[in-house]
Amino acid sequence: MATETRDDLSRLVKERRAELGLSLARVVAACGDPELNVSWLSRLEHGQVREIPGRERLAALARGLQLPFRLVAAACAAQFLGLTAINGEGGAAQAIVDRLPEFTEAELIQVRAIVDAFARSRPGAAPDADG
Repeated sequence: MATETRDDLSRLVKERRAELGLSLARVVAACGDPELNVSWLSRLEHGQVREIPGRERLAALARGLQLPFRLVAAACAAQFLGLTAINGEGGAAQAIVDRLPEFTEAELIQVRAIVDAFARSRPGAAPDADG
């Protein structure tokens, strides 16, 4: 059985960086995340990052690459969790529900964080208790 390679976030980062004509170091500087470094970004572009990046890291990538947070978060969800948006009412929710039995507890926490991040990024969304 062949293993499917998902590289949505890796591809997005690499292609956007090339489109902007920025070095890895310039992107890292533009991200404004003191914990993000050139080595991690390079590993991400080459599909070598195994841990799911957290919300803060995704927000930093979005800033550094001048992309909407939603686009970066969706690419992350596709690459690390195998979640893709399905067009049509209720389709995205169904895709998540269909895959829930496969998720570990840690992955479920990440799914919740991604969903919450999307909700907070909507225009006019009320801030939650976390700010």
